Order: sequence, then structure tokens, then C-alpha cells
Amino acid sequence: MTKRKILRTLLPVGITLIFAAGYYYYAPPAFNFHDPELWWFLIVLCAVYGVLRLIFGHRTLIENGKPTWKGFLGFAAAAVLFLVYFIIQFFSGPLFHAGTYAAAGAERITTGDFASEIQMVENGEITDIAIMDTTTAEAMGRRQIGSLGTLATQYELGQFMTTTVNAQPKKVATLGYGSFWKWLSTRDDGIPGYVSVDPVTGSSEYIEFPEPIHYSDTSFFNENIYRHLQFAAPTAVFGNVHFEVDNDGNPYWIATTYSFRVGINQVRVPDGVLVCDAVTGEVTRYAAGEAPAWVSIVYPADDIIELINYAGLYGNGYWNSRLSKTGVYTCTDDYGYKVVGDNLNAFTGITSAASDKSNIAFVLCDEHTGQVRRYDIYGAEEYSAETAAEGLVMNYGYRASFPSLVNVGGRPVYIMALTDDGALIKQYAMVDLQDYTRVVAGDTVKDTWQQFVDRYGDGMTAGAETEAETVRLAAPPETAVIEGNTYIYLQTADAIYRLPADGNEEALFATDGDRLELSVIGEIRDGLYSAELKR
Repeated sequence: MTKRKILRTLLPVGITLIFAAGYYYYAPPAFNFHDPELWWFLIVLCAVYGVLRLIFGHRTLIENGKPTWKGFLGFAAAAVLFLVYFIIQFFSGPLFHAGTYAAAGAERITTGDFASEIQMVENGEITDIAIMDTTTAEAMGRRQIGSLGTLATQYELGQFMTTTVNAQPKKVATLGYGSFWKWLSTRDDGIPGYVSVDPVTGSSEYIEFPEPIHYSDTSFFNENIYRHLQFAAPTAVFGNVHFEVDNDGNPYWIATTYSFRVGINQVRVPDGVLVCDAVTGEVTRYAAGEAPAWVSIVYPADDIIELINYAGLYGNGYWNSRLSKTGVYTCTDDYGYKVVGDNLNAFTGITSAASDKSNIAFVLCDEHTGQVRRYDIYGAEEYSAETAAEGLVMNYGYRASFPSLVNVGGRPVYIMALTDDGALIKQYAMVDLQDYTRVVAGDTVKDTWQQFVDRYGDGMTAGAETEAETVRLAAPPETAVIEGNTYIYLQTADAIYRLPADGNEEALFATDGDRLELSVIGEIRDGLYSAELKR
């Protein structure tokens, strides 16, 4: 083989390796079969090699005037990798593995009792839930940064994350570099601090780090947190990279690592965290059960809710989820936050595939342990509660935040902030989960709680039971749909009882003169009571 032929053979290999090094540095994939980015990295490299082989070796790849198969090795390898990836992905879907999908969520869910497990609000003091939403926190954070003078021109506010600091909910966001040139001019000084917003009181403050940080999501080259984490843990598949501070105010970047139960990247389950000191860049990898207690998010809410949805969709098989939909349920497409014990929990409702716009239960998802507590309480879904709250202040045009849940006298009650167009909190609202016609608004959390208790608090004591009552119907049942929720109305000689249709369908088969055992929840207004069939 002549030197020229050797050069034409080696040049494509050398240039491909140089391209691979640049590609890997710019967007490093994990050296892990389960990372789709690795598959695309290899597919692109094979295609690049194929192009270079044709460019530099076209003369050596022609025999008898026709191209030889050697010229297409790179393209063939890329095509084989793509085909293998596509086939594995296709046969990894729920159609073939519905049981595995369902089990990944079901194994985390246990049933709880709301009245006894969720601490009851005393004297209107609510300190364990993030009433304020992230949009409002961002607006407050920008105003806080705007008051910092020259810092406001050097840095920009990053993304807010809900976390806990000393068992109290906080929304925190570190400052960041606005561009490459700002990073280049200030990188030696580092990032000096972060903004902390209290989502309970609505206050915000700028807090300086004990030492400036250098690793962030807005830094470049080796100080970029994504690149730094991947280089520090080259085989880890991670996501949900976010900023947290420990209980002493020290800054860290946290990333959740994942394992996969089906195929390449299907049924993604958190299995640990990468904890990076934002000052020194030191990275420590922990298994999920060994993460430091101050780390708020080991199991991101989005991942837990995805697993819950798998259990709800595929618990009775794939085809059931598409056809009869027996027992099929999904979570609401948003969530709020509540601190239970010392851990941050995401709160969201569960809606049956056949239950109009009502929740059949709600769940608390512990983002530190990954465990889910399900509370089987029928009631209005979150958006109906938002609508009820906004209707109360319609003349002001306020918008309700996604509601969180509190225990008022043993009953589940939504609470939410009401904000104006400038994302300023103007009032608060409380809505009974089981009867969203029970709604009040007040200027403070305590005032709102007091109004709710004064107006609807008869019989509200810790662990209070609904009142059992036997009624005799004076007319056949009637139904009505109110804001997407179907209700059954039972008329007696003295009163009318309203039952949610979902879970009380048997009442539809009663007729005048029949006796029914009811659990009476409370009086909606004179002569109209909220109730359910006694179980």
C-alpha cells in the first residue's frame, strides 16, 4: 500500500476522532447503553466517517469503474445502529410491557387517612405549604434583583426551584451570567448570591453565599454544571439539574440519576443523586436511600407523577387503557407543594377516566423518599377550585395560583393565592375540596382561614366524622352538571341532598319511597346538604 493510500485511509479516521472529541466536549453523552444521546453520538460519528471516507478515499473505493462496498461501511454502521435503536424502542413500549410500567408506579403507592395524617391548621397558622406559585416568585425575584444596583446589570436571575430549608418551604434561584461575555468578564469574581422567596408569607430576600460560586448552568466550558457533572460521573444518566442550599446556606447543584426497567430508556426510575459543591466543584454520588437529609429533591415530582400515571393507565393491561378503561386514572397536569415532616411533597389530584372534571383521590409525593400516599377523597379537581376562587373576585380580575391542600377541622380544603396582572399577591382563597361552592377570600392567610371556619366550620373538629342519616325519598333522583361535574339530587320531605355521581351511581336506581343510608358532609345552604352514600 502506497503512502498516499495509507493517508487516504487514515485521514477519515483521524478527522472523525477529532470531530468526536469536539462533539463529546460540547454535548457529552453518558457512556451508558441507556442514554439515547450515546446512540445518536455513535450514529453521527459513523455517518461522518462515511462522508469522509468517500471524500478522501473515493479513488481507492472504485474497482472496474464501480464503487466497492468498502465505501459504504460508515453509512451501513449508522443505519444498523439506527435500526437497532428503533426496534428496541418499539418493543419497549407499554403494549409489550404494561405490567412492568404499572408495577413501577404501584409499588410506591400506599393508602393514607387524611384527617389523622395531615396536620390540622391551628389558629390560621399555615407554614408548611408553598401557596405562592413559581410565576409570582419569579416576578418578586426580578423586583428584588432590580433593587441591587450594579449587580442587576452584571447578573441575571436563574430559574426558581421549590425546596426546603430547615423544614420550611422556599423558592430559590441563584444569580447567573447573562451571556458569554459577562461570564468572561466576571468569572474570576464568581456569582455572589441568590434570591430566596418565602411562598407562605410572600416575602423575598437576596442572600450572599459564604463564598462566591463558579459552577452554574450559565457558566461556560468546564464550569458549566451540566458538562462538569457528566465529566465527573461519565457513566451516569442524570436529569433535573437544579440549585439548592443546605440548612447552613451553602450552595449546591443537585442532579437526579436514573435507572431504566425496560429497553433503552423506558420506565425511568430515579435511583440516586449527584451532589455538586457549587464553590469547589466537588461531586459526590449517592444512592437514593443515602442522599443527605437536607437534599429536598431526590425524586422529582414530574418523575413520580409519571410513574403514578403508569400505574393508573396500565394497571389492568394496555388494551384496557385504550378500550373499556376500567379503573383507569391519571394525575392532574400540575401540582403544588407541601412540607410533611421535614420533606418536600408534591400534591396533585387523581381523576378517573370516567369522572368528568372531579378528583377521585389525591396524592402526596415525597420528593426525598419517592414514596406516595394516596387519600381516597372525592371532590372538585384543582382547576374547578381555581375557577370558584376567581369567580369570587371576578370584579378585580385576580388569577388563582395552583391550589395546595390543608386540613381544616379534619376536612381537606384547597388554599391558593390570588394575584393581579403584575403577579402581586392581593388576596388568598380557600375552597372546600368536597364542595367547591364553599369558598371564601381574605386579605391574609389567617383572615381567610377564620372566614372559612366561621362560615362553614360547624362540626369541624380534628378527625370529625360525617353524620350518618337514613332518608326516605319523596321523588325520583335527578341529575345536574355543574362546571363539568355531575351531581345526583335526592329530595325528601324536609331537605335535598346532593351527591357526586362518581362513586354514588347506585343512588340513580332508587325511586320515590325508597330509603337510603347517607353520610351527610354538611349543609351547602338552607335545605341543601352535601352527602354521599354510606359505605
